[in-house]
Amino acid sequence: MKVLELLIDKKIERYNLPTQWSEVSISQYAKLMKVLENDTINEIELLVRTLEALLDIDAKILVKVPLKYLKEVYIELEPLTKEMPSNELKRIIEIDNIEYGFVDFDDLTLGEFADLDNYLQDAYDNMDSIFSVLYRPVTKRKGDKYFIEDYTLKDIAKRREIFSNKMSIDTVIGALVFFCNIGRKFIESTVLSLEKRTQKQKRVA
Repeated sequence: MKVLELLIDKKIERYNLPTQWSEVSISQYAKLMKVLENDTINEIELLVRTLEALLDIDAKILVKVPLKYLKEVYIELEPLTKEMPSNELKRIIEIDNIEYGFVDFDDLTLGEFADLDNYLQDAYDNMDSIFSVLYRPVTKRKGDKYFIEDYTLKDIAKRREIFSNKMSIDTVIGALVFFCNIGRKFIESTVLSLEKRTQKQKRVA
């Protein structure tokens, strides 16, 4: 993490700029990806909105900073461009001395899967909710084996705020990739099974 000093309204303001993915929260990552996937914005707006996402600073404040300084800050993001968040699935993560375990796909209830599928329709705006379903407090652990809390909407609401600001994207991007890949295979398998069943019924009819 690098501390930046920006002159705003004749005052020096300090902001933390992440220089590696382990320092980028899921809320920052979500904001950043929405910016990067917008093909309609120009280069200056891209610069401002990228810094807005990663510095947690309003664009209205950034526009008060001389452009040459913003460009210098933008160059400081180079370390992030040289590597991507890890795709490794971490089954247990720790935040504020609390362990959270990744739910086994085979243990997902229909309600959990339906909620996840709904959240994934707008993944960037719902990343805190997605990970609040996929990761839950560990209730019992022995080596690599562990048990996690049951799924409840009330507990998700509590975890969303914690995860949004304190969960590193480098810690959990592998979980999102894993779930999306497995979920896609599950859906494709279900569709294929339904198609075969339909064809069989047609032949019988």
